[in-house]
Amino acid sequence: MFGIEKRRREDVIKLFDSQMETLKSRGCPWIILEALQEKRDDVLSRVIEMRIPKGHIPFIAVIPLSVVYVETLMKTVIYDHNKGHSLLIQSELSNIVGVPSKPYFMFDVENGKAMLNKSSEEAEKRIGKQRRSCLTVGEGIALCIHTNVLYKHFVNCAGSRHKNGYYVPIVHLSNDKPMLNWIRVESWYSNCGSPSCFCRA
Repeated sequence: MFGIEKRRREDVIKLFDSQMETLKSRGCPWIILEALQEKRDDVLSRVIEMRIPKGHIPFIAVIPLSVVYVETLMKTVIYDHNKGHSLLIQSELSNIVGVPSKPYFMFDVENGKAMLNKSSEEAEKRIGKQRRSCLTVGEGIALCIHTNVLYKHFVNCAGSRHKNGYYVPIVHLSNDKPMLNWIRVESWYSNCGSPSCFCRA
């Protein structure tokens, strides 16, 4: 549906409403939904004018960890009716890219397939050369909430770090349950890719 250079307004509205309904059905607080709804007109006008590559997701709603704890956010990631869980402590997570502190949207999202089985170091360099940005842990979780990416591959959140910076958060499956864990920056995890976005607002 989004394979053309510019999207129809009806399709963009449908995608926006679908993401809001997903968040609502998974217990997202009303105040967060309101904050995202206030950006609706800006999101629609921005995406309609963007030229987004075929296969990329036009936009995804993001709830940053400054608003909701990572463990709570992971519980809204569902795979085969199984809710997600975090093995990471929020205070040990940090971002290496700048993101808004309030609920926002990321645009022109590549789900990580292009960086499959590459280390965070290599993915960062390649994504940077494309003038794109690696997704943070909050954004990687948002990708898992709003798409079926975990049915295809795992998600390496190369825009964030864990503990002393030598580790990167990843969302993978453990016994068919979504799990937030970590790998070393220079390592790669089988069937795991680093997603990216073009911009945020």
